[in-house]
Parts: sequence; structure tokens; C-alpha cells
Amino acid sequence: MHGGMLGRITAIVFVGCAVLAPARTACASEAVESARPMALGFNLDLLPTVLSAANGKLGYAPQVWLGIGHARLRFVGSHLEPPDAFAFAPHGFRNPTITAFASIIDYTFGPRWDGWWLGSGFEVWQNSIQHRDAAGTARWSSTVFTIGGGYIWRFAGDWFIDPWLGGHVVLNPETVSLGSFEYKPSVLQGEVSLKVGWFLPI
Repeated sequence: MHGGMLGRITAIVFVGCAVLAPARTACASEAVESARPMALGFNLDLLPTVLSAANGKLGYAPQVWLGIGHARLRFVGSHLEPPDAFAFAPHGFRNPTITAFASIIDYTFGPRWDGWWLGSGFEVWQNSIQHRDAAGTARWSSTVFTIGGGYIWRFAGDWFIDPWLGGHVVLNPETVSLGSFEYKPSVLQGEVSLKVGWFLPI
């Protein structure tokens, strides 16, 4: 009697394990598939390069980022020397420049740091401008809150293009004086551009 009871218990345990094993395997497989590796990425924003080149100057905007899950921690450095009209300053002001540094956190909605994304962070802009009727160069620093978004399209493996738009809010607006001339930069600024890039899963 005791041996029969033990046999039935053993059979029940065996059947239970056989039934649960596929479920455990499926769950483990889903966990592996849903796990997103980390990545190290590189972007190049084309707007500073193109606008500066249109003015016969050198511009650049490299970016590096670390991806963890759906998030990216992005660091930006850029230099822009656009045509005078893009300073949106009173007549006579010329040779505007902006050198910017930023730290931004993005959220990507796609499965592999792609698809739609939203991001926000803070920037520091080192600005300068001149006036044709005044000697010297006016220089000032701006602290900027930025928000943006776009769509990352991977077109060849881990290479991608990223059309995007953003808005910037200057947190310490000021009036710039150069000789007897004054210029008050806009507190709100917008931007539309295209980035190209590549990332390496790590």
C-alpha cells in the first residue's frame, strides 16, 4: 500500500514537471527576447554643418550616447557660424556664433533604440556677435532648457537617420550691448534638422 501511494505521488510530480517545463521555457525565451542590451552610439547633427558651410565657415555637432533599455543618455557638442540673417538681430549685427554643450535624456519607443523618441535636458551656449559700426565682439553665456523629438529609422543594420525637431528656452535672457547698439536674443527658439548615426550593442 505504501509503495503504491509513493508510485502515484511520483507519477503526479513527473506529469506536473512535464506540463510546467514548456511554460518555464517559454517564459525564459520571452525574457531573453525582451531583454535589451546596452549600446554605445554616435550621432552627427547636420544643421550646424550645413548652415555654417552656407556662410563659408566650419560648423559641427557630434553627439555620443549610452543606451540602456529604452533610455539614452546623450552628450552633445556643437559649433555654429550661420549667415547673419540667422542671428535674427537688428540690422548691422553680423558674424553670430554659438558653441553649445548639452546633456539630454531620451526615451525611444522602438524595440532597438529606434522608432519615435522624445528627449529633454539642459544646454550651455557660448554666444558671440559683432556689429559693423562698432569695434570688438560681444560675448555672453546662456543656460538653456531644451525639449525635442523625432523618428529614428535604421536603414542598414545599426546605421540610422533621425529627422527631428526641438524647442529651446533661454533661462537667463539678457540684452547684449556692443558700443551704442543693443540686441536682445529671443527667449524661445526652434530647430529642425537631420541626424545620421550608428550604434554598437555592448
